[in-house]
Amino acid sequence: MNRGFSLVELMIVVAVLGIISAIAIPAYQGYIEDARTGTMLQSIETIRVFQENRRLEQGEYVEGSYDPASPDAAGGLREAAVLDWSPHSSSDVVTFVIACQTDATSPECARASGYQVTATHSEGGIVCRIINRSSVASC
Repeated sequence: MNRGFSLVELMIVVAVLGIISAIAIPAYQGYIEDARTGTMLQSIETIRVFQENRRLEQGEYVEGSYDPASPDAAGGLREAAVLDWSPHSSSDVVTFVIACQTDATSPECARASGYQVTATHSEGGIVCRIINRSSVASC
C-alpha cells in the first residue's frame, strides 16, 4: 500500500490556494489604500487646526509645503515662523502643499478666505481638500 498524495489532489490544493489568493490580495491592497487615505486626511485636519490658530493669532493663513526628503527646507511648514507643524513621525512618506485661495482683487494670503491642502503619498494616492472658514470640500 502506497502512502502520499496523488497528482490530482495536489493540483486541487494549488487551485484552491490560487482562488483564495486572487480574492485576498486585492482586498488587502484596498485596506492599505484606505489606511493611507485615512492617515493623510488626519494630517490635513491637523494642518487645519494649525492654520486656524495662525489665522486667529496673526490674521492670516500661510502657504508652504512639506517634503519628507527635506523636512527643514526654507519656507517649509515645519518652520516656527510659518506654521510650526510636523508630521506624525520621522519616517513620513507624504508630501503636503498648501496654497491660499485668493482672488484677483486680493492676491495675498492675509486676505484669503481659505486654502487648499494637497497630500501626496510616495507609494501612490492623493488627497486634496479645500478648506474655508466654515466648510471643507474635496478638490
